[in-house]
Amino acid sequence: MLTLSPTLVHIFWKSHEAMDKGDLQMTFTPASYREGVQSQLDEFPGMTVAAWQQRPESMGYVRAKSGSAMDKPAIQPNYLAHETDRRVLLGGIRLGRKMLETPELAPFYDREEYPGGPLQNDDELIDFARQRGTTAFHLMGTCRMGPADDRSTVVSDELKVHGIEGLRVVDASVMPAMPSANTNASTLMIAEKAADMILGKTPLPAAAV
Repeated sequence: MLTLSPTLVHIFWKSHEAMDKGDLQMTFTPASYREGVQSQLDEFPGMTVAAWQQRPESMGYVRAKSGSAMDKPAIQPNYLAHETDRRVLLGGIRLGRKMLETPELAPFYDREEYPGGPLQNDDELIDFARQRGTTAFHLMGTCRMGPADDRSTVVSDELKVHGIEGLRVVDASVMPAMPSANTNASTLMIAEKAADMILGKTPLPAAAV
């Protein structure tokens, strides 16, 4: 089933105004959903502002439990384990509140349902984030690209699986590091590059960026 997102506005900005570069992605949706169910609207009119950190520092893991492909792996994401992640997310929550209180949105803004006005200090807001926060489902990096002598990598710079002939991986899992935005465009570029390599096309000249 194809689900189209009603999110209308995407923002890339800074969790603190003193920063030189942005570290947040924020979205605005003219809808409010029941807790944990993005397909069911709340019983009252609402809107949603969400914030994600672009480059999280917390590290989790995905580990095989056995040699059987039928056994589910152990997955531990370790969300918000790193202090930097908590600081950036707090900045995003407070920025979202500031945006909703602007004169432009005042005619449409009645109250803050979540996290709720009484929650103000860092511990309260992080506790809210742990309870209500979700991922953006942009999974990547489980078959990281890198040299064969690095045991944490799976594929070469030609996306060939180390130690296995005739097998490539072509998707977001080969990204060696997380990009600073949604993974769709990056994955399309990986696929186009892989198609050229498989067909033996001459690489395009390097571009200065």
